[in-house]
Amino acid sequence: MCLVLFAYRSHPLYPLLLIANRDEFYRRASAPAAPWPGENLVAGRDLEGGGTWAGIARGRAAAVTNVREPGRPEPHLALSRGDIPRDFLTGESTPEDYAAGLDGPRYRGFNTLLFQLGAERELVCAGNRHRPFTVEPGIHGISNGAPDAPWPKVRRGREGLAQLLRDAGEQIDERGFVLPALALLRDDRPAPAADLPHTGVSAALELALSPLFIHIEPEDFAQASTADQPGGYGTRASTVIAVDHRGRSQLWEQSYHRGRANGPLRHFTLA
Repeated sequence: MCLVLFAYRSHPLYPLLLIANRDEFYRRASAPAAPWPGENLVAGRDLEGGGTWAGIARGRAAAVTNVREPGRPEPHLALSRGDIPRDFLTGESTPEDYAAGLDGPRYRGFNTLLFQLGAERELVCAGNRHRPFTVEPGIHGISNGAPDAPWPKVRRGREGLAQLLRDAGEQIDERGFVLPALALLRDDRPAPAADLPHTGVSAALELALSPLFIHIEPEDFAQASTADQPGGYGTRASTVIAVDHRGRSQLWEQSYHRGRANGPLRHFTLA
């Protein structure tokens, strides 16, 4: 995941509402969201690493984002960051305990959200560039930097999510919330150059990575370190997760291929 926007304890019936875009190289093999055989888990699957970017179990949800830090040395025998949400969702640890047990140095930079309805600390944000912390109620966002860092896409996304909640009222359904959320996640407007963060990539690439929805073909940035891989790079999936006050967990996912919707909108419920 490269953008996660979420409303925690900001809706009377849904303790967690989360919307997210997964950005990845087009050539990286992935499977769309589905129930995992033998597991009480619904999530997409990274077919290279074996993990996921976001998913649900009953009363539980998790997502992970990468931290953009080009040039930083790789950990020895690095683990896949997709293992983090997968293992939380298939396990029974509380968010706090799971975060405390993560072997941060074994991963490249990451942020992860871990939610369990009714836990003493329901929503924890962990990572290996900061200490785990309990998330306060409100509307938050994480991209490829620190949690709630004021990147343009995070600011725009948080404002958009706040408006979605005002418009939706109490009923969170496909027409009243999910489709507007997917439209927000489809925003491909680049940020003003003066507002861009400085993460160690070229100014041209920083601009190309600044929208909520990304689409970069290889020829667009042939010299850019993030875009010079065969097949290009961009948003591969948009995900909406809703966990209600009874523990009913829902996930919607729309896949994309080279900037266009690929297949139908999928919807799953664990009750």
